[in-house]
Amino acid sequence: MPRSFDIQVAAEGPDLVARVSGELDLAVRAQLVARVSDALSAADPPGRLVADLGDVTFCDSSGLAALLDLQRVATDTGFRLMLRDVPPQVARLLDLTDVDGWLPRE
Repeated sequence: MPRSFDIQVAAEGPDLVARVSGELDLAVRAQLVARVSDALSAADPPGRLVADLGDVTFCDSSGLAALLDLQRVATDTGFRLMLRDVPPQVARLLDLTDVDGWLPRE
């Protein structure tokens, strides 16, 4: 049974880390972007936004769009987005869509 979606956002040293788990799709896109946007606007000073995807079990094109939304929001608030612990199925989607220039990985 797939895990339900969850996101935890916390400061870790100079980074703001968003730990995402479960399915990353259309049903959670707005929630993900809103939670991270709120955290970014409250964070001081701007630095790195790390999206930890280690517990993501599924990602479709809407999930990819959510990650691109995070990139836009991060840039707009002075942060740099970095993806961490990208699962193989998500890495394949990133590779197929050639978004490495926008969604860098650690």
